[in-house]
Amino acid sequence: MANRQMKRIIAHWTGGAGRASDLDMKHYHRLTEFDGTQVNGSEEIEDNIVTSDGDYAAHTLQLNTGSIGVAMCGMRDAMEYPFSPGPSPINEVQFDAFCSMIARLSIEYGIPVTPQTVLTHAEVQPTLGVRQRAKWDITRLPWKPDIRGARAVGDYMRRRIVLMQGGEEVIQTNRPTLRFGDRGADVAVWQSDLADLGYFSGRNDGSFGQLTRAATLAFQADQDLATDGVVGPMTWQAANSAEPRPAREVTQEEIDAESGTARDALMTARVGDLVGLGGVAGLATQASEAAEAASGVLETLSGLVPEHWPALLLCGGCVLAWVLLRSLGHTTRKRRLRDAREHRSLAR
Repeated sequence: MANRQMKRIIAHWTGGAGRASDLDMKHYHRLTEFDGTQVNGSEEIEDNIVTSDGDYAAHTLQLNTGSIGVAMCGMRDAMEYPFSPGPSPINEVQFDAFCSMIARLSIEYGIPVTPQTVLTHAEVQPTLGVRQRAKWDITRLPWKPDIRGARAVGDYMRRRIVLMQGGEEVIQTNRPTLRFGDRGADVAVWQSDLADLGYFSGRNDGSFGQLTRAATLAFQADQDLATDGVVGPMTWQAANSAEPRPAREVTQEEIDAESGTARDALMTARVGDLVGLGGVAGLATQASEAAEAASGVLETLSGLVPEHWPALLLCGGCVLAWVLLRSLGHTTRKRRLRDAREHRSLAR
C-alpha cells in the first residue's frame, strides 16, 4: 500500500525540450514527454515525505514536503506576454497522457482531486498562499487558446483527470460564492483571474475590497451577466472562456490632460528644466570669468577647477538633477499611458 503521507500533486512544465533531461529527472518524480512517453524521475516519491535531509525532488518553492512533482517536458523559451509557446510547445496528446498519469497517482496515493490537492504550479500562490517566483506554468495550453489563466487551466486539467478516473464531468467546480468583504485563497484566485483578463490592478491580497468589487462589476457588465458584484457559478464559468480586455485607444495628450499623476510628472519635468537651465547658466558664467583672467584654453581650464570648484559642483548637481527629473517625468507619463490602455484607471 502506498504511503498516505503525500498530500498533493503539483503539475508543471519543465521549460526545456520535449524529452526529459537529467536535470528534469532530478526535479520531478514523473515526467511526460512530447509524444506521451512516461519517464520516472531520479528521486522516489517517498523521498518528499521528509525534505530536511536534502534528498528529495525540489520542484516547488517552500512546498516540496508531502508534494508529488509532475511535469510535461517542453515550453523552452516560451513567453508569457505576448504569449509564445516557443520551439518545444506542450501538446494535446502529451497533456492527455499527463492527466492519465496524475489520475493513477491520485488513486494510488489517496489524494482527492480538488483545487487544493491537485493543482498547477501557477495555482500554488493564489490557492495555497505559498509565494512563488513569478511562475506561470501551467497557464496556457497552445492547442486550446480559449483556455487561459492558472485557474481555468487547472480546472480543465482536473475535469480531465476526474473523467479518466471514471467520474462525471462537472462544469462548475467547487468554487465558493464570493462577495464584498470576503477574504481568503479563493478571493486571491479571483483577483488573479481578473488581473489576467485586464480588469484588476490592485494587490493580490485575498481581500474582496472596493477595487475587487469594481473590477468584478466591470467584468460582469462586459460578459452580459447580472452586475451584482457577487462571484457565483455563472461568473466563475464566464472567466474560463472570457477574452482579455482589448487595450483602450488613449493618447499621451489625453493622459496629460486627465491624469493627476501625469500632470505632476509634467510639473516635475518643468522644475527640472528650471534647475537645469540655472546649472548650465552657472557653468557658463564660471567659464566666462575664468576665460577673462586667462590667456589661453589650457590656462582657462587649469584655473577654472581649483578656483571655482564649489560653484562648479553646485552647477553640475543642477544639471544632473535636470536629467534625473526629466527622466522621471517622462517615465511616469509613459507608465500612466500604459496603465490607462490596460484599463488601470484613466484619471489616476
